[in-house]
Amino acid sequence: MPRVLVHGSDPPLEAALAGRAELELVRDGDAEAFLSLGPPPRLRALADITPQEWTERFGVWAQQPFWAFQAWLRGALERGQGGRWVAVTTTLGAQPFPGGGPDGAAAVALQTLVRIAAVEYGSSGIRANAIAAGWRAGSIPDGLDAELALADTPTGRLVSDAHLAATIAWLLSDDADQVNGEILRLDGGYTITAGSRPDPRTQ
Repeated sequence: MPRVLVHGSDPPLEAALAGRAELELVRDGDAEAFLSLGPPPRLRALADITPQEWTERFGVWAQQPFWAFQAWLRGALERGQGGRWVAVTTTLGAQPFPGGGPDGAAAVALQTLVRIAAVEYGSSGIRANAIAAGWRAGSIPDGLDAELALADTPTGRLVSDAHLAATIAWLLSDDADQVNGEILRLDGGYTITAGSRPDPRTQ
């Protein structure tokens, strides 16, 4: 059972992860894996973003997860036993979306760091991957039509906490040993359909 050091807060997802017998979640100490959790997505038009909001969103989406990862990484390198990083991000960084400027830009920044970690430390036995999570049931951001988002998802279902937890567990397992530096879209196919309309929030 791998110990997984968790950074960030996502109570519903953490509860789903806690129900998986193959993972042991911890908040401090040494761990074989590092899991960074992003905040709920927020939509904000570019013209309305304040400097404070921009800094805050980059802080929670990219800066804070990176510094926490760096601390874990240094410990993993000292132990010489390899390790795994899974970063939960958002599809706002996988496809341009109205209102997704701050969160999308920060998600791309973190995804870039994930890929660089995969390149720099793969030879040290460290795998790094990100999940670009789609719209999740129960956490649809303000300004998005939930029924329209559901209609635009080819699977006919929004992402659940259980879906996300299962994907995290797989990426942390030996079954995904050769998956490294990937940005895995977990959105039921939403991002391959939503771009077909001028404003996928309302049309």
